[in-house]
Amino acid sequence: MEPRERVMAALRHEEPDRVPISFGDVVISSIFDAPPYGYRAVCAHLGIDGYAEPIVAEDAPEAVLNVDERLRRRFGADLRWIGPGSSWVPEHLDADTVRDEWGLLRHRAGAYWDLLETEAPLAAATSILDLDDYTHWPSVNDPRIAAGKRAEAQAIRDAGYAVVAVPGWAIQIFYNYFALRGFSQWLLDMVDDPAFYHALVERIVQRDIDYLGAFLGPIGDLVDMVVMAEDLGTQDSLFMSPAAYRRFCKPYQVAWVDAVRQLAPGARIMLHSCGAIRPLIPDFIDAGIDVLNPLQPRARGMDPATLKREFGSELSLIGGLDIQELLPFGSPGEVRDGAKALIDVLGPGGGYIFGPSHQIQPDVPPQNIVAMYDAALEYGRYPLPVQESQLRGGRTS
Repeated sequence: MEPRERVMAALRHEEPDRVPISFGDVVISSIFDAPPYGYRAVCAHLGIDGYAEPIVAEDAPEAVLNVDERLRRRFGADLRWIGPGSSWVPEHLDADTVRDEWGLLRHRAGAYWDLLETEAPLAAATSILDLDDYTHWPSVNDPRIAAGKRAEAQAIRDAGYAVVAVPGWAIQIFYNYFALRGFSQWLLDMVDDPAFYHALVERIVQRDIDYLGAFLGPIGDLVDMVVMAEDLGTQDSLFMSPAAYRRFCKPYQVAWVDAVRQLAPGARIMLHSCGAIRPLIPDFIDAGIDVLNPLQPRARGMDPATLKREFGSELSLIGGLDIQELLPFGSPGEVRDGAKALIDVLGPGGGYIFGPSHQIQPDVPPQNIVAMYDAALEYGRYPLPVQESQLRGGRTS
């Protein structure tokens, strides 16, 4: 099968020729360009040279945006991502500090960029007038947002890959809110000043929707998946109660999803959320989410087998291979076994795209990355092998 055929079959909850694979896809499964290992070490390990200098966002985690096609083909990657264009350039205040498009100060911390609550630009705002006076709302009208994007999307489609749209800062609602107000104030606003909370989040959502229109409008008929990213949990719990989520977050996610449905009616919508988000999954489905990522298996309640059993008929799943312990600290053999075990529980019946449980961090040895993807390529062919343990558990096909 062609890669796109494979992906679309899986998203229809059918079993294609093999489990589709994600690698090099920003937000889902890219790889960092940072020591001790990272992108360059993997290329060296596989004898891939002459690649373009890695491009990373200047104000975001240093995941590689231009992963070499030879590496993606080596790992069997079936998806290709596309993002908006921009004329905006981060304002460098010093070697380790930039001001971004939203007026946020970001400070380099290893391969990441930190936001300090004490520097949240709207932390002191007390009224809607303060929102009117804010001067760093990012542009949604720059024609360069969509310049050349239809040809780029068509080239991905013509090459046989599934097109994944990653809509820049419009990928998120509540991250934008707590970046502007501070994480703690985001949660406090819901209780202490809900009128202000709704006024601010409505402005953010409308700006997101306008930006989605500028980016997705010209390419919507070529897009197979659109990514939303909202981390809503810690390792052990949600950021808020399910009731608070339903009151203060879900309606805005529904508005975002509805806008995407208008712009890209044939696309699946994927939500990326780390953490212990199991209690919210029925709400995500109700809100119109089709695909869930990254499936953090060590978070409370996020056991992949349980997620597949409870939600696998309604949601497709992407990711799931542990990056907290297995990938960085396991042996290649242990990584292979982990990948096979994950495919055993998530692969049957389709609805699964293989990948790590987040972007590949700099502490993952190259041989473990190779072991992960080789296992998926070799083992993930349908019909999947039936193991003795599966037969004892009742699986017969």
